[in-house]
Formats: sequence, structure tokens, C-alpha cells
Amino acid sequence: MATRNDAVPDDDRAAGTARRPLDLIAPAKLKQLGRRTDIHGSSYFIVHFALIGVGAWLTWIAYATVWFAPVLLVHAFVIGFLFAPLHECAHGTAFKSRRLNETALWITAFVYVVPPYYFRYFHLGHHRFTQIPGKDPSLVLPEPASFRQYLWYCAGLWFWWRNITWMLKHFFGHVDPASAEYVPKSRIGLMIFEARILVPAYTLLLAAGFYFGFAWELFVCWLLPRFLGEPVQRIIRVAEHVGCAESPDLLKNTRTTITNAFVNAIAWQMPFHAEHHLYPNVPFHALPALHRVVGQNVVIEGRGYLAGQKDIIRNLLARKPGVTNSAQGPKPFL
Repeated sequence: MATRNDAVPDDDRAAGTARRPLDLIAPAKLKQLGRRTDIHGSSYFIVHFALIGVGAWLTWIAYATVWFAPVLLVHAFVIGFLFAPLHECAHGTAFKSRRLNETALWITAFVYVVPPYYFRYFHLGHHRFTQIPGKDPSLVLPEPASFRQYLWYCAGLWFWWRNITWMLKHFFGHVDPASAEYVPKSRIGLMIFEARILVPAYTLLLAAGFYFGFAWELFVCWLLPRFLGEPVQRIIRVAEHVGCAESPDLLKNTRTTITNAFVNAIAWQMPFHAEHHLYPNVPFHALPALHRVVGQNVVIEGRGYLAGQKDIIRNLLARKPGVTNSAQGPKPFL
């Protein structure tokens, strides 16, 4: 099992890795903001899954009525944002208790359909090599990108293929050698172990659904909304980095989006994304306070996600094929 310190390093000063200035915040203030609690993680987790439970129930009773489509889309929106607790638990910062953190990680990862420990190390690579072409395993739409690539990325079909093949390959003992860049050799066996739990668990659940007659309920209330909710998460990922500098400079390569209180809450405060990348060991509930301290130093989209996406799309459509502006730093997407 990954340790707390495995999750994400606070800083990495090695050449070619993500870098931030050392004097943005007083050490005492950073220590204060970095305190983890169980109450914040528990309250967010319980409310989030309660909303999913209510959404599943409403989706089922609305089935075959005129209300089905709008109820389904709202449910899909909420269940798609399970990426937020998955992400926080992968960092090991959602709870003070490691046991609570890992339990929530597994529950969320199972519903979200992603291998939890492999995601943890995959995401570690993203933080260590943020926006560095050829190194960042989660580099979104690297330059030069096109609008067609944007549509493919946001559709999220590749996401399902990637996650399912991850689990199946790991189940049979095959871990991509490229994973060595971000998965320690001592943890390779853990990738296989988790897949050999998840693949039989999903298989048994689906088999039970067909045998006992609740397979259609699983599809309507879980798999379909989970599939429909993924494009929203892909758009969020676009907002976090596309148009920012493809460089190790954390003040320029990640964007914070100012949005409303509901989106901040359902996203576990992750719209404050630049602050999160600067100090990944600060728990999610402290990010608004961290933003008030260091927010003036980072890239900010102050008009919300819709306005930001319009600018990103406009710039992708205007870009000539084969032309890249990476050397110029941040693109005029804000």
C-alpha cells in the first residue's frame, strides 16, 4: 500500500521537474494550511455519495418519463465529479486518518472505474513533470493542438479504453515499462495486486446483475451516467492547463478558474488548481485560504469555465496546422 509520502511530493527541485519559488508563503502559514482533518473529508465524502444515491434513485424512478433525460444528466454531472475525491485521496490529503483516506480511495476508484494505486502514481508523474512535453503522463492537448483533438479529448472515449486496458494488462501481470518513470519498482507488484481485486470484483458484480436481474439498474443508474459525466471532467482538465506554458514553472503552467460556490464544493475546491500544484500537500479544504495568500501570483481565469472554454476553442480554431507557440510561454487563452 502506498504511504502518505508516496502520494505527491511537496516540491521537486531536480532538473526538468515542476518548480515553484520558495518565498511565496511564510513557512508557519504553510504549516497551518497544511493541517489535515477527518471532518472535512468525511463531510464532503458523505454529502457527495448521498447526492449520488439520491441521483440514482431519481434517475430510476424517472426512467421512461419525460424527466429521464434532465435527471440523468444532473446525476451524470455529480457522479462525474467523483474524480475530485479520487484525486484528493490519491494525494493522501483528504483525511487525517490514513485508514479513512485509503478506504475512501478504494470506494471512489471502484465507482469511478479506475485502478486507485496506479492512478496515484500516474498522478504523481503529472505533478512531478507538470506540463513538460514527453514527461508529463497527463499532458492535456500538447502543442500543437487542434480543435479536432480537443473534441476527441473531451469525448473521453480514450479514457475508458485506457483504464480498462490498464486493469486487464495488470491483471495478467503486464505493467507497461514506461510506468517506471513514475511507479517505483517496489510498487509494481501493487499494481498487479489491485487489478486482481478489481477485475474479479467488476466481473462478479456484472454477473450477479445478470443472474439476479438488476443489470439494467446498474447500467441506468451507474454505468450510463458515469459514461455521460466523463466529458465534463475532460473539459475541467482542459481548463486547468491548456493554453498555459509548457514549462516547469508552476506560476505559469497551471490555471485557477474562479467559479461559483456549488462547483467549488462538488469539485472539492479543485478549481483553485494553480494553488494545488504549487502546494499539493495542502488539503483541498484549505485551498480557498491558500488562494487568498498566493493567488495574485498565478494564472487565473476569472470569468468561469464557460468563458474560458470559449477562448480555448477560439484559439484552437484560429491556429494553423503545424504551428506551435510553446516557446512564447502562456498562450492568450485567458
